[in-house]
Amino acid sequence: MKLLFVTHDTTRTGAPMVILHFLRWLRVHKPEIKVDVIALKGGNMEEDFKANCTTYYNYALKTKKEPSPFIKVVFKRLKLYTPKNIKDVFLSNLASNEYDVIYANTVVSIPVAINLKTFYAKTKVIAHVHELEVVIRSLLPDFNDYLPHISRIIAPAQLVRENLFNNWGINENDVDVVYECANVELPLAVEEKKANSNFIIGASGTVHWRKGYDLFILVARYIKEHYAEADIIFQWVGGLPKNIKYIIEEDLRKLRLQDDVCFIGEVDNASTYFNDFNVFLMPSREDPFPLVCIEVGLLGKPIISFEQAVGTNEVLEKGGGFIVPYLDVKAMAEKIMIYYNQRDLIKIHGDINKKEFGKFTPEYICPQLYNVIETELNDA
Repeated sequence: MKLLFVTHDTTRTGAPMVILHFLRWLRVHKPEIKVDVIALKGGNMEEDFKANCTTYYNYALKTKKEPSPFIKVVFKRLKLYTPKNIKDVFLSNLASNEYDVIYANTVVSIPVAINLKTFYAKTKVIAHVHELEVVIRSLLPDFNDYLPHISRIIAPAQLVRENLFNNWGINENDVDVVYECANVELPLAVEEKKANSNFIIGASGTVHWRKGYDLFILVARYIKEHYAEADIIFQWVGGLPKNIKYIIEEDLRKLRLQDDVCFIGEVDNASTYFNDFNVFLMPSREDPFPLVCIEVGLLGKPIISFEQAVGTNEVLEKGGGFIVPYLDVKAMAEKIMIYYNQRDLIKIHGDINKKEFGKFTPEYICPQLYNVIETELNDA
């Protein structure tokens, strides 16, 4: 079997992390399979991707050497240049490997995957759609044009699956739900927090409108206005773009929350921060199945999130936290206060999460991803 994975980049973010876990699993459990990877652009995990596949291609680098339009015109007039689309040449050469399956990881990767298929029609395209409605319409508004060429779709949650057949007319039988997976380094020893130490409400993710960083601040404002005596601080761990950093700093200054809310930025040891959280807040407007919920869940942290917004609500329904009405920051803040005043509930809900999110590790999930590929090939 020959597999080609197309990833939009190799950054330390959700979708690339899932596919990297899968590549590692394939290398150990299916070493006989030729596994190649093409990244539309690189990232801080590029070396990890290279180490876990047969051949790695950086699409941006491979296709950037095309002559400028002016040079093309000059060369053509002098009959020194035969026009060729360098991207088509690259993809044609790549397709000559005659892959059995091209696995498009995220909707951004789908156009390149379908383009490759035009050079080798026998290949099957499986699309792993990690996105919900707003992101799909923003990044691939002509998604419908590609659907006839996709053999199978993988969705990371029922929420994503339902969106695909409700808003895009995709047959629900053509979509397999395979939840995301993550690893977490559990601390060797957990030091008990002192009774008088700060109560920490945590959140995580690249600071972006989709992640609801502004709603995180509004929750903090509500608590400080209505429960000023509560010793609660708010910490956000994750990439912080400079332009948004300045906006946040000014918001916190105007709200007088500089001492109560901290956006820490991207760190290498995120689980250390996660372990210090008392409660994890997931204020996302749209998040298919955030890996951070698996990570904090495995650490025994209760989670609060918005209904209709997050795929991990399908796990929280088992009792590991609270799901509040969409964008209702007051309801989210009041649930925080329940944990603040009933500390025993933190352990009760946290233990449920340890159990339930224990099902979403690479050892459990990667065989399910492989089964989708194998089943699709056997149905050919």
